[in-house]
Amino acid sequence: MSLVYLKNKKNGTVYVYECVSFWDKVKKKPASKRSCIGKLHPTTKKIIPSKRLESSGSTISLVAEPTAAVQSVGAVDFLNHICQILEIDEILKSSFPEHWELILSLAYFQAMDNKPLSKIEHWTEVHRHPYSQFIDHRRVSELLPLLTEGRQMDFFRKWAKHRLKEECLAYDITSVSSYSELNNMVRYGYNRDEENLPQVNLALLFGEKSLLPIYFRSLPGSIRDVSTLKNILQITEFLELKKPHAVMDKGFFSHDNVRDLFANRMKFTMAIPFTCKFARDQVEKVRPTIEHHENFIQVNGQNIFCNSLTTKWEGRRVYVHTYYNAHVGAEEYEKFLTDLYQWKKELETNTPVPERQLYYDLYLFVKETPKRGRKVTYNQQAIDAYKQSRAGFLVLLSNVIKDPVRALQIYRNKDVAEKTFDNLKNVIDSKRLRVHLDESMKGRLFIQFIALIFISYILKIAHEKDIFKLFGSVSSILDELKLRNEILVSSRAKPIFTETTKSQRIILEAFGFDSW
Repeated sequence: MSLVYLKNKKNGTVYVYECVSFWDKVKKKPASKRSCIGKLHPTTKKIIPSKRLESSGSTISLVAEPTAAVQSVGAVDFLNHICQILEIDEILKSSFPEHWELILSLAYFQAMDNKPLSKIEHWTEVHRHPYSQFIDHRRVSELLPLLTEGRQMDFFRKWAKHRLKEECLAYDITSVSSYSELNNMVRYGYNRDEENLPQVNLALLFGEKSLLPIYFRSLPGSIRDVSTLKNILQITEFLELKKPHAVMDKGFFSHDNVRDLFANRMKFTMAIPFTCKFARDQVEKVRPTIEHHENFIQVNGQNIFCNSLTTKWEGRRVYVHTYYNAHVGAEEYEKFLTDLYQWKKELETNTPVPERQLYYDLYLFVKETPKRGRKVTYNQQAIDAYKQSRAGFLVLLSNVIKDPVRALQIYRNKDVAEKTFDNLKNVIDSKRLRVHLDESMKGRLFIQFIALIFISYILKIAHEKDIFKLFGSVSSILDELKLRNEILVSSRAKPIFTETTKSQRIILEAFGFDSW
């Protein structure tokens, strides 16, 4: 049996709980029961028994025995430091005045522990955190529906205004699988993780320089990348982003989207897929001379050939950059062969994916016979044409960047979106959505978005300071900081802290945190 002291942040009262640990035979794991026995007098340090105990005739010592309570504080103090740098706490306080401390505590939990929010109870007992009160799964369930879309949008507007000035916006979309049968956002569609589950799509905007997520929106799982751009154009206007520069992958290309970007006077840099005749024509035009040395450039240490031209797109001036990388070409061809084998297998088993119909038609022949059934063969001529004219090529279209080196650098920086999605679905528990109501799902995703800001900032600084050679991941950095504990002894006025380790000092120095 032990005593736990928890301070109510609203009224400053320290409540005393009696904790009894035992072995749960049903769940086959350690468990504990906690009951409030009173509160601590602020000056005498005596326990004032609860009325419940007095009425039941139970007795308890009026003087608290010298006991010690240990809490992990290192990782939370570290996240508090980042919070103050980015001023997330102030923006959350403005948009969610009643719940901002609870939101921060949940986001800290998601950043520090790869566990569902329903597992937060033990974490709140062993960590000091902004909410400073015990959090159980019921309190989480009550909070999520209160994080309404209107308040989230208020946060996004203030956050975007605070973070974005002249940097470009990377835009991408991913799918998160779900087991829910009641959520109207969960639908079958193109699952990017290739899972046979319905899904919710997530569209995210990222700062190209800061590498921080700026905005997210959940979309029905059946919606395709190319059809989401109009929504984002409306969002950039709502967020009051001045002259935003969108950087997008080829999945968002369409003639209508390019037309809309021009109509909204939006700067953009976008890859053009080779399903578009314009991209194929550019490759054919430059292929005989692309490897001439006057086309040679170096981008981040890579040897690349590039041909750039200024032309008109429906009467509007655009810059077209056609790149060729022989090393990438070999890798792309290997991937193409793997995909080709998979496409053939899908047709042979009669399980085609609608989004791949263009590839089926281009690279495969299908023959049906009454006796032999379905036979799928390769279109060797089309395969040879791919190898000769497309592997290793990339065509970028931009209405603002004339310099081919700068255009490629900006386009490659959008990969932060893919890496951040990976963090969203793996580092913090978002690989599956198990919430069933639309409002609760959006609330949970918002908590994870806040956690993603912390993860992204740690990634950026850790790469800049080159400390990943010592700590292989964000989780390793936070795990090292968790080892710093605060020991509260009832007979002492000041807490005792464990010593700072060498590894912790390296982390703190890299992040400019020197308050320990």
